[in-house]
Amino acid sequence: MLGALAAAGWMHVHAALPSPHRVNPVVLENEKPGTRAWLSGWESHGQVEGYTSEVSVGPGAQVRFHVSLNPAGRYRIEIYRLGWYQGLGGRLYACLPSCSTDEPGSPQPVPPFDPATGYLDAGWPVTDVLDVGTTWLSGYYLGVIRVTAGTDAGAAYRVPFIVRAPASRHSAILVQASTNTWEAYNAWGGRSLYYPDQQGLVDNHVSFDRPYDVMPMSDASEQRFELPLLRFLEREGYDVSYQADSDTDAHPGSLREHRLVIVSGHDEYWTQGQRNAFDAAVRDGVNLAFMGGDIGYWRIRYENNRRTIVEYRRYTRDPLGITDKFRRLTPPEPECRVEGVEFDDTDGSASIGSNPPLAVADSTDPWFSGTGFRAGDAMPHLAGGEWDNTVAGCTPTGTTVLFDYQGPPSPDEVTRYDAPSGAVVFSASSLDFNFGLDDPPGYTAELGWQDVRLQRFMRNAFDAMTRPGKAPSAGIVSLLTGPGGAGGPRRSRAWSCWTARRAMC
Repeated sequence: MLGALAAAGWMHVHAALPSPHRVNPVVLENEKPGTRAWLSGWESHGQVEGYTSEVSVGPGAQVRFHVSLNPAGRYRIEIYRLGWYQGLGGRLYACLPSCSTDEPGSPQPVPPFDPATGYLDAGWPVTDVLDVGTTWLSGYYLGVIRVTAGTDAGAAYRVPFIVRAPASRHSAILVQASTNTWEAYNAWGGRSLYYPDQQGLVDNHVSFDRPYDVMPMSDASEQRFELPLLRFLEREGYDVSYQADSDTDAHPGSLREHRLVIVSGHDEYWTQGQRNAFDAAVRDGVNLAFMGGDIGYWRIRYENNRRTIVEYRRYTRDPLGITDKFRRLTPPEPECRVEGVEFDDTDGSASIGSNPPLAVADSTDPWFSGTGFRAGDAMPHLAGGEWDNTVAGCTPTGTTVLFDYQGPPSPDEVTRYDAPSGAVVFSASSLDFNFGLDDPPGYTAELGWQDVRLQRFMRNAFDAMTRPGKAPSAGIVSLLTGPGGAGGPRRSRAWSCWTARRAMC
């Protein structure tokens, strides 16, 4: 019932709010035919597996697949872009070898781990090469490896990768996918960065050159926290492009080419290059939205051309002395200094657990305009998983707490602050916050946690943070109360920029 009411309310609110995001590549892309076929097939449990040699690629590049079928059989790979697509969630882009043929597949071995580090490179041969089209739109993509013949016909395994935008395209919003955390938690072969040895330590090297141990975007995967936000952004028609953690590390200046940079999901593992990039972006006036929780907690480093993550829980064991918590560095670089909040890792009261509610803390803030929220109104479940809170002496002066949960084991506080540069920094502060924006079908359970009031709140927030020029938090007022009132046309400079198809004005 809640899901049905939310859907009905959403349609009403959406119809009443003409959006300036009407003409851009994301809108045009999502008008194309969609499909739910990316969800079809029964989940493989080792019968078919695979991985790619690339975490992300640009248009015109190649993605190399490594596929194993055990026992041998036949398969094809279907390539889908994830988005809104009339609610179907995906669009078929290509097939290998084609959409009407298949090819033979055979078993590949699981090599042993390095006993000293836990490192494992599957080392499988390249079986398929995908030529990414020069016109393919940036996004989250899935290669669905589908068994077409043999005893396991119907089994499917999904391999995620990111397609970046061309260097010439500066979308209003850039989303950083949490690809480092995807791999840090990946226990394919039996071990991950969370695998303890007999001395109570953990492995310290993990490779992207292996399959994921759980189905990407499934209930048990780290990617599940990102899909609801992805669908919301594309449903709303925001001008958005995507890149991986490793892309930010390789090209830190890329953040400064967008009005708003979003960190999506459980982006717990950053390099120093990433942290420096976000610090510089705030200083340069780039707006940031941290749409998740426990972000930028561990400092890692890459090896093997960014195909290996290195992270020692005891930095004294790191031969280079680099990996540790950012807050424990000398001098310390606590997360709250850039995000406004951080994960509480205090023994006995860590910010981790079930799904308590989030309540409205300050309904007078301009971002609550038109939401229907009143002070104290609660949204069930959305302070769940892992969450963050403000820290005295670290959280920037003038930070506004917008929503909060003040119960045990520790508070959850959704915040915003204005940096001296004029940049606005928003922190959703919870892994489950994005489930209030969308309830993706098929992958996560039909939770019914969407809240039309929160959807309106985030439209207000994203509209404010993507308008041309600096985006002080009160800027939403002019967008919502222009000619025609809140429901009327927004004939502002922002509108003119969007209709002229100009990503930056």
